[in-house]
Amino acid sequence: MSTGDVLAVVAATMVTVLVAVLATVLVLLTRTLRQLRTSLAVLEADALSVLDDARTSVEEAANEIDRVERLLTSAQRIDDTKRAIATPVVKAMAFGTGVSRAAHRLREGEPRPSKRRRSAS
Repeated sequence: MSTGDVLAVVAATMVTVLVAVLATVLVLLTRTLRQLRTSLAVLEADALSVLDDARTSVEEAANEIDRVERLLTSAQRIDDTKRAIATPVVKAMAFGTGVSRAAHRLREGEPRPSKRRRSAS
């Protein structure tokens, strides 16, 4: 065997080893990609589930916001109505109280109360 033959055998052996290493790496890479695809499928299913739950929560929150808005509108209308009714009622009650006191004093013959003078300081 000549030196060229030995070099050819060594080169062929190195190429064979290199091909074996590359084949092993390729097999491992294929396994990793399959696991990655499986993980992505699980992640996608979980993400879709979470998005469905989030959509449901947002819809429920929107419904609650609408409900609270209707309640606030009703409360504001009731308050406006109360104010519109309360002012004349208070005036009527004050007038009735004044008339009642005056009638009571007239019946009992009490003199009319004099106006209080303010003292000058």
